[in-house]
Amino acid sequence: MNPESRPFELGKNRIEALSDGVFAIAMTLLILDFRVPNLPPGAPNVEVVPALLNLWPKFVTYVVSFISLGVFWIGHHNMYHVIRRADRMLLWLNILFFMFVSFLPFSTSVLNAFMQTQVAPLFFGANITIIGWILFLQWTYANSQPDMLAGFVTPEYRALVKTRMLIVPVVTTLTMLIAFWSIEISLVIYLSLLPLYMLPGKLPGIKAQTLKPAS
Repeated sequence: MNPESRPFELGKNRIEALSDGVFAIAMTLLILDFRVPNLPPGAPNVEVVPALLNLWPKFVTYVVSFISLGVFWIGHHNMYHVIRRADRMLLWLNILFFMFVSFLPFSTSVLNAFMQTQVAPLFFGANITIIGWILFLQWTYANSQPDMLAGFVTPEYRALVKTRMLIVPVVTTLTMLIAFWSIEISLVIYLSLLPLYMLPGKLPGIKAQTLKPAS
């Protein structure tokens, strides 16, 4: 398709560049919740070690948030590996996506500050869930538009990616409902989900002779 026939489209490279920047900043901001223990410079080990161990809840939320952002960044990257163009609707879906991605450091801070309450985990979970649903909507929309995906993408690949992207928002929505009954169980379910996206895997359904990024 001639680019002049779609004058209001933006090259997907701009979206990918913005994605890298937003995710890099959001991931970096997560570390700001940590503070060096307020101890004198010459404090003995028996004071320093317990003070550092007291930070373990923040370390857990840091790891969970950082890996969650990593999962979403990889998903977004893989999606735009096969998307060849972006229209106004896809641009705004990305803007919404990045808005909630950049909000996650604040949600993590709220969780750290009020971890013993029911509201804070729900607040954090809502942020993760919204990010997941918007990423799913991006793929669903791109999948519905003619010529938006690269020609080498097969129907099997489309369906498989759609299913894979649906898992996170569905599970996180479920964990939010469970959180009204048990915060601990909902957290275990969510934590068990992350390793599935960290394991190496191969998505079949792309014509092997044309494995190259869409441009």
